[in-house]
Amino acid sequence: MARVANVLANGSRSSKTTGRPGRRRRDVLRRLWGVELALVALTALPGCVGIFARAGGGSLSWGTHAHGAVLGAVVLPVEGEGYQVHPDWRARGRSFAIEELVVGLRRAFARVEQAAPGSVACVGDLSPRRGGDSSMHRSHESGRDVDIFFYAADGDGNPLTNLPAMLRFAADGSAVAWSSGKTGRRIREPLPAGHLDLRRTWALVEALLSEASVEVQWIFIHQPLAELLLQEAVREKADPALVVRAREILHQPTDARPHDDHMHVRVFCPVENRMFGCVDKGPRRWLKKLWKYMGPVT
Repeated sequence: MARVANVLANGSRSSKTTGRPGRRRRDVLRRLWGVELALVALTALPGCVGIFARAGGGSLSWGTHAHGAVLGAVVLPVEGEGYQVHPDWRARGRSFAIEELVVGLRRAFARVEQAAPGSVACVGDLSPRRGGDSSMHRSHESGRDVDIFFYAADGDGNPLTNLPAMLRFAADGSAVAWSSGKTGRRIREPLPAGHLDLRRTWALVEALLSEASVEVQWIFIHQPLAELLLQEAVREKADPALVVRAREILHQPTDARPHDDHMHVRVFCPVENRMFGCVDKGPRRWLKKLWKYMGPVT
């Protein structure tokens, strides 16, 4: 079985796709279907354990965040404890992810709602059902990325919910503009006199970094807003080790917009997925990665 897994992983990594996006997506999906057939065959072999022992076989993230696909993706329900997928994002068909991420998100949202009743996180895009190219994104291809709106509050600290779009925040945390999820759509509702809800947003970051089902690699966010969240963590007397970790993970992207209207969360490949071609791009920060991963992060 190990030899077969190695062939699948190496074969996936050695293949390259070029040309038009449509052709690239078809090539990625063809290779993923080949992996799917191989996994089905492997489940019939004696001695196959691990991910094959679970009902349904679990999910498989293949490739990188920007060049990948998903097998057995799980859909995030449109509503749950402490969250909802925003109506404008539901119709996109991008509410799929690996099982571990969906489980982790639902637990984290619930923890925030339990700690601060009335909290409702709005969720944007995850990945398409089988991953691959996703318009408006350079990533979200392998089921390990999710966009989450920032929590917002009014001048009295009451949560702002059921907003028609994302809010864009200035460096001091004040709401300065609408940010629509539909190209060309103009929001006609007046902009609320709101601000970034630091308490709830930090609580979500803390819950995500403490979640056992996934390990967060990055939370992409506008740097001044990240600093506000870290200051809130100190005020909340958060675990100093977790604050140090958050400082490394809260990161303003260098090849995209500054993320002043939402945070983009990316998780590491589950260990079982790496042997079948899941690849993390970027630094391997934490000690447990040294033994958890079977190969180097590129």
